[in-house]
Amino acid sequence: TPTGYTIFVLCSEAATNCAFVYDSNVRTWKRFDGFGPVLGDNHHQKGVLFKGGLYFATPEPFSLVIFELGSGRWEKPIGGLPSQLTFVRLVSDGEGKLYMVGGVGNNGISRSIKLWELGGDGNWVEVQSLPDLMCKKFVAVCYHNYEHVYCFWHEGMICICCYTWPEILYYLVSRRTWHWLPRCPSLPLKCSCGFKWFSFVPNLYASV
Repeated sequence: TPTGYTIFVLCSEAATNCAFVYDSNVRTWKRFDGFGPVLGDNHHQKGVLFKGGLYFATPEPFSLVIFELGSGRWEKPIGGLPSQLTFVRLVSDGEGKLYMVGGVGNNGISRSIKLWELGGDGNWVEVQSLPDLMCKKFVAVCYHNYEHVYCFWHEGMICICCYTWPEILYYLVSRRTWHWLPRCPSLPLKCSCGFKWFSFVPNLYASV
């Protein structure tokens, strides 16, 4: 932001489970202990910034936890998650809306993929379901291994990606429509792993 920045780091060494927060305004690091009981082995997932806190999804049984950047406390939201989830990913638009992408099914098999928005009362409101044909393609390329799935926000789009697939599935929020971003023609035809997409919007504030 124009007034500074915050850096958040999780440390998960065998004997230590702690978070470090750096505040550029005072140029200091603070240490906060004890994320193990709430995040478990899911600390590799990125937190999503929303209303002054970082939101994380826990492993099964799925739930959400929040790290309050100001106080350093771990908290749980009041509302629960939808039932029969097979995976959960969070996305923030950076302007006051928090979305959740999740598979719905049984025994780790997604029969559908849905998008929810967090309502003002703390409950999740369903926004859209991924059309059947697009859903079948997505779960096929992921082989139902949802550890390969990650999401991010980019210029009005919710992008859903898989490390093993060169296309991006995205939801255009303004039109409420789903699309595939085709494979980059520069990629080799047989290239099938190691894809990591991210949003790049040059917008630097902090002075050097």
